[in-house]
Amino acid sequence: MKKICTLLMSIFILSACGEDTKSSDWWLNHPKEATEKYKECKKSGEDSVNCQNVKKVAGIIGRTYGPMLEILKAESAEYDKQHGLNR
Repeated sequence: MKKICTLLMSIFILSACGEDTKSSDWWLNHPKEATEKYKECKKSGEDSVNCQNVKKVAGIIGRTYGPMLEILKAESAEYDKQHGLNR
């Protein structure tokens, strides 16, 4: 019984350590942070709610924030290269 309680308590504590979920609007208003999170999500393959939200707005951010635009252009070029497309 003690082992089960210890296990449950450990799971509870670890689940409370996650990052705060931010809305798509929050990411839109914080393009620098969004760009960093986008890179982090792409590198790790993570699919958290934050990653989903930042991926949703990446194109919008890229219209006005150069660093995000450069990342999106590089991804597009890599996609074209992998699929034999010449644009």
